[in-house]
Amino acid sequence: MLPPTSATEVDQKSEPEIEWRRPLLFALPAASLAFLIGTVLDLPSGQSTLFDQVSYPLALVLLLGLSLALWLRHTLINTIVTTLVFAMSSLFLAKLVFILFLMPQTQLVQLEMTETFFWIPALQVLSFFIPNLRSARNASSIFFALFSLVTVIYLVGSAFGGTSPGIVYALLELNLANVVLFVVTNRFIGFKERYVRSASEYDTMRHLLQTDLLTGLPNRQRLDEVIKGAILENRPFALLFIDLDGFKLINDTLGHIVGDLALQEVARRLQQPSSPILFSARLSGDEFVMLAFAGPAEAQATARTLLSSLSHPIQAEGHVVYITASIGISMYPEDARTTQELVQHADSAMYTVKSYGKNGVRRYEKDTDSAIERLKQVERALTQAMTAGQLSLMYQPICSLQDGVVRKLETLLRWTHPTLGSISAAEFIPIAENNGQIIPLGTWALRAACHQARRWNDITGLAVTVSVNVSPLQFAQANFVDVVREALEEANLPASSLEIELTEGAVMRRIDMVKVCLRELQQLGVKIAIDDFGTGYSSLSYLRDLPINCIKIDQSFVRDLSTPRRAPQFALALIEAVIGIADTLELQVVAEGIETRKQLEMLRDLGCTLGQGYFLSRPLAEDAALEAFVAPALFAPREIGSPLN
Repeated sequence: MLPPTSATEVDQKSEPEIEWRRPLLFALPAASLAFLIGTVLDLPSGQSTLFDQVSYPLALVLLLGLSLALWLRHTLINTIVTTLVFAMSSLFLAKLVFILFLMPQTQLVQLEMTETFFWIPALQVLSFFIPNLRSARNASSIFFALFSLVTVIYLVGSAFGGTSPGIVYALLELNLANVVLFVVTNRFIGFKERYVRSASEYDTMRHLLQTDLLTGLPNRQRLDEVIKGAILENRPFALLFIDLDGFKLINDTLGHIVGDLALQEVARRLQQPSSPILFSARLSGDEFVMLAFAGPAEAQATARTLLSSLSHPIQAEGHVVYITASIGISMYPEDARTTQELVQHADSAMYTVKSYGKNGVRRYEKDTDSAIERLKQVERALTQAMTAGQLSLMYQPICSLQDGVVRKLETLLRWTHPTLGSISAAEFIPIAENNGQIIPLGTWALRAACHQARRWNDITGLAVTVSVNVSPLQFAQANFVDVVREALEEANLPASSLEIELTEGAVMRRIDMVKVCLRELQQLGVKIAIDDFGTGYSSLSYLRDLPINCIKIDQSFVRDLSTPRRAPQFALALIEAVIGIADTLELQVVAEGIETRKQLEMLRDLGCTLGQGYFLSRPLAEDAALEAFVAPALFAPREIGSPLN
């Protein structure tokens, strides 16, 4: 079971004990062998000195003791290296003093230098062996300084007495070699440490970038890499998309601290050993993903095991938290062949589980889950629609049914996505209303319509009226009147050129507050229209009491006028009653959805004054809408012409 970072951390922690201990376990016995050889062969060689007879056995015992200690206790590596550097530095320095000042000045001095001091380079390297082992480096620096001091004292003394040139030559060469070795070793090790530190910092940053800091699980970035790697291997696997059920309630009722602790415990349970599991990650919030090299049946069994594990209560900050989850599964390569599609399909299957009651497992099925996937895809894309410039407005003429002249233009929001194409308002408006995005969308449409009306007014010199639909959620906002006022002021548009369309449902909610809001709009000079009239639960008394300017008869009643099987007598009676009440209250009446000549003639005979629909004109872009507004008529007063396209 991953995360793989756990193994990495173990390796990093054991690096000093493993990587540095092994070469030392070779070097210390090798050096011991050298002193053993010196102890045995030095006397027969005829070069033996009293110093060597005493120091070689001591050095041998010391090295063997340090080797044994390192073998038994790898945690003592720093102490062993420091002890070794101090001891050997002291030995070499003492021998230098001995051969320069206590031995007779003969050829043996030079031989002793070549016999022992060629180990000094090994000592220099050893002092820098362990990164950041300051005590060993200090010992090496002190030895180098004292070695140089002894050399200087000897050379000064040699200037006043007879000294063998060979000894001076050997001593100078030895010190120059030591200087070069000391400087180069110091700089090289310093560079190496900086490089290692930089590489370590890079690895740490890379690890942090790929890790969720709350749970310690890999994040989405790491998940993408793992899935791509598995796809490159072309090994079948299952992707499990896990979403905790009702987790927001835990944060809202018990607090985010309890919620965070619960998420950490969930992450721990997701990492319990399970043979087919390859990888687990946290996407965001309460969403997790797991990968398994398993077939569909084994993947579902694994998912049910996870549900069972998650069902056990969690203790957090004195609270007992119960958690369930919904799990969707997609298979590679049967269900998808890309990371994005695999995650989307598993996500869609998970949402289907939630729609059927949550706390379950489901594999992705194209026929049933594609609708949810489309909804989620549209919802995600909608968040970028405004900033990406994908939204636009179309305008449908509302004209007089008596003379065909356009009186108003209703604004209709349109969305064209670069890959999804044209998305119907009937599809994305309900999504926007459900997730609250309808508020910024509605504000954008209101401002854009006001600016367009101002441009038309400047071009024509006429008072062009635009009618803008407002959702119930947007209308219910406390600052709605301020939003309308700001849109008018920003566009420098007279309030009389703006009409707000509200549905019956929006008007009938919290009627007292609605009255206040509508009166404030009326004081601004904005007109109010009730859209889809007849489909809600309006009381006719509210038509009298509310500051309304226009009633729009729903297209379902207009459609019934020319369809005998749909009770045209009922539609006829209702439309006639609405027109009669509107005349009494001095309200405009607009018939929506006029699609045939017969519908138009019947509405006109009933006394309806205004209408809109595809028979009169489809929604138009800016320029075409302006042409329609300034045209003498869309049709002859008593002879219906072709619809304007």
